[in-house]
Amino acid sequence: MGDFYTHIYLFYLPLILGNILHMIIVKRNWFIGLAFPISKRMFGDNKTYRGIIALPILTGLLALLISYWVGPFKKSLIYDAFVGFGLGLAYILAELPNSYIKRRMGIVNGEQSKKYKYLQYFTDKADSLLGVLVFYFFAIDVSFETILVLFCIGIVLHLSLSQLLVLLKIKRKF
Repeated sequence: MGDFYTHIYLFYLPLILGNILHMIIVKRNWFIGLAFPISKRMFGDNKTYRGIIALPILTGLLALLISYWVGPFKKSLIYDAFVGFGLGLAYILAELPNSYIKRRMGIVNGEQSKKYKYLQYFTDKADSLLGVLVFYFFAIDVSFETILVLFCIGIVLHLSLSQLLVLLKIKRKF
C-alpha cells in the first residue's frame, strides 16, 4: 500500500483540520460577505461561496504546512499544497450532486428523507469522501486497493468526527 504515513499527512490531516476550521468559520459567521448561496434553487442555502473558497484554501495551506514540517511527500512542497487545495475543492464539489438531489426531493437543508433515511445518511457522509478519493487517485497515483482502504478508514473517521464535533457543539447535526 506504500507509505501509509504519506496518506495520513497529505490526505487525512489537511482534510480533517481544514473541515474543522471551516466549521468554526461558519459557526462564528466569519467572512460573511462570502456566505451567500451558490444557487438556492439547486443546492439550498448551505452551499455557499464561503465554503467553495475557504475549504480549498484551508486544506491547501494545511497540506503545505504539514509538508514543510514532515515532507515533502511527493514532488515538492508546492505540489503537496496543490494536492491539499484539490482535496478541499473536490470535497465541496462532491457534495453538490447530493444537495441537488435532496432539493429535488423536497428535503430542506440539514434534514433527512423519511423514506430513504439510511441511504441518505450514508450518501451524506460518503459523497465528499468519494470525491476526494477520485481526485487523490489521479493526483497521487495510488492503487485502487489503497483507495478502498482509505475509503473504509475515511468513512469511520467521518462518522466518528461528526459525532465528536456535535458533542463539542462545533457542528449542529450528526
